[in-house]
Amino acid sequence: MRQYILISLIVALLLPIALFAQFTYLSDEEYKQLNRQERKVYNQNLEEELIALQQRKADAIANDVQYKKEIEELRNKLAELNEEYQTVYNRILNSLEITTGDIEAARRKIDEFKRNIDNWNSLSDSELWKNAKAINQTIDEYNSFKQTAAAKAPDFRNDIVELDRKIVNLEANLKRARPKYYEDSYTVVKGDYLSKIAGYSFIYNDSSKWGIIYRANRDQIKDPNVIKVDQVLKIPRGLPDTWKVYKGECLWRIAAYPEVYGKGSEWPLIYRANQDQIKDPDLIYPNQIFRIPRD
Repeated sequence: MRQYILISLIVALLLPIALFAQFTYLSDEEYKQLNRQERKVYNQNLEEELIALQQRKADAIANDVQYKKEIEELRNKLAELNEEYQTVYNRILNSLEITTGDIEAARRKIDEFKRNIDNWNSLSDSELWKNAKAINQTIDEYNSFKQTAAAKAPDFRNDIVELDRKIVNLEANLKRARPKYYEDSYTVVKGDYLSKIAGYSFIYNDSSKWGIIYRANRDQIKDPNVIKVDQVLKIPRGLPDTWKVYKGECLWRIAAYPEVYGKGSEWPLIYRANQDQIKDPDLIYPNQIFRIPRD
């Protein structure tokens, strides 16, 4: 039934077009070939066609006038809305105590954030990690920018939502790219000492782990009780898979370090993994680089 109705509607719509398309104008020679009755029918069709065309022309003229009137009304309405929008927009800028110049500067800053973040999100894991410091600095800068008055303007609502999403994705990519072992850095300030630094929540939150920092920085710390303001210390993260031997160390002592195995009795693991350079487990030498097996 529904199919029949659909077919009927199509026929109803196409029938006038079909009828209109069937009417053809004859040339003078073709007209002369018609008999009297055919000429009479043809002339009647011409008159009907002329009446139809006249009606279509009248309708078009009437519609043209109406459309022009409606267009002018819409233009006036649009002008009123634009004026109202600008008034509200200016009030918002005034309430935020910013200018259109501030808006343009913020727009350029947002474009810069987008370019940098899109570029970093396209990098391989290794390249991404190489840029970790710059990425974290940019994220901190962006978070500060979000608190500015210009960033809260209605112009940037969608941009901020988009950037928030991209940064969440970037942070996830950076976390995935992070190697099992890496090193952060910390700049010594007045009053610092190794156990105090190790106790900071953003370092190890455990002052007893000061030795990890000391051993990672033995190239610049001769006495663990003496560090200097503005020294930049390496802060190990994770468990290293290599170890550089320093004077006074033995396999047992190395294995006992918490960043190695935390148990001196595990020293055979290091010995077996480095038999190519350890002939006697009781004899190791400074500056040897040992592999540290990990499961």
